[in-house]
Amino acid sequence: MKFNLHKNKSSLFKVLLFLVVIVIGFSVLSKHITFVKGLPTFKKKKVIEKKTIEDIPIPVKGYKVTRVDFSDTLPSLGTVKGYREVQLKFMDSGYVEYVNFRDGEKAIEGDIIASLDQREKLLKLEYAKNEMERVQKLHDLGAITPNKLQQTKLEYQSARLEYEKTNLVAPFDGYLGSVEKQKGDLVTPNDVFGSFVNLTDAYAEFGAIEKDINKIKVGLPVTMTVDSYPQDTFSGEIESISPVVEGRTRTFKIKARVVNEGEKLKAGMFGRVGVQIYQKEQTLVIPSASFRKKEQEYFVYVIHPEAPAEEPAEESPKASSKGGKDKPAAPAKPSDVIIGTIEIRPIQVAYATPDAVEIKAGLEDEELIVADIQQEMEEKTKVEVTEVQEYTF
Repeated sequence: MKFNLHKNKSSLFKVLLFLVVIVIGFSVLSKHITFVKGLPTFKKKKVIEKKTIEDIPIPVKGYKVTRVDFSDTLPSLGTVKGYREVQLKFMDSGYVEYVNFRDGEKAIEGDIIASLDQREKLLKLEYAKNEMERVQKLHDLGAITPNKLQQTKLEYQSARLEYEKTNLVAPFDGYLGSVEKQKGDLVTPNDVFGSFVNLTDAYAEFGAIEKDINKIKVGLPVTMTVDSYPQDTFSGEIESISPVVEGRTRTFKIKARVVNEGEKLKAGMFGRVGVQIYQKEQTLVIPSASFRKKEQEYFVYVIHPEAPAEEPAEESPKASSKGGKDKPAAPAKPSDVIIGTIEIRPIQVAYATPDAVEIKAGLEDEELIVADIQQEMEEKTKVEVTEVQEYTF
């Protein structure tokens, strides 16, 4: 009985060992054998291409060189001034009798803004008028010499001028600014009654530091924006440049005449001014981060794209059926990735700003360069363009 049990165990072990060998063999063969149309065929071995560090492309962002309208603007902060802004003063002393306009009201040239007490002046004017008319009649009768008549006429004109000095008249069309005096106040020719401004146009008054003054010239275009109307841009041009440096600010005072559409700009407003110090149409421009300077030479990294690589055709399973045909493989697709090599090319710079550079020579329209140089590269370095940028600054 024991002998048979031992014999059975030996046979069972041999069967298990045989099954293990079969499973391992099938697993090994399945890695190397495939079935095509029901027939076993050895699989082709995949050749793994070993790449060196030099063959691995460096990821970069590209910039497509194009012709654009290029300009450079010098920013500054300024204050709005009336195109014509004056201080209103009476030409005579006296007490204010009438104030006909309030702050901010519009007046037409010749309107009487305010008047002094005129009783004394009116009496003198009336007396001079009556005297002139009396002497005129005597002169007509031949009883008065022409010199006497001329004297009375001059006295009348003098009395009239003294009377007119009691009226404060609008010197031009404009707006009454701040009014400093009220009815009953005593004023003299040295006292300021108020301010008066013309806002048909306005002045943008701002400063320029010494290192920028050589860039600014009379006639250059200017733009101005104010917080009250952030959606509006007011345009004008520089009208005057002070030749003297201001003591505290150490700046030159610049005045630019600005077209005040809708009279929105008010005297005293704070604004942001931009002086267009350079402008050129349809010129080659690149970002400032896309070039480097070595010694006295500027250069860029030009990317020469390789021919687009094609992806291998995808193997589609071929279904076999009675009377059926095999499905064709999917066509190859061109790759979207741009692979290229670097050319180190010298360039000539025509004009530079903190953000952009105008190219004088060295680049052509539609060429591709490295947009943001992060590291030094050698000639023929292989790169992979992850993104192509265009003019956005």
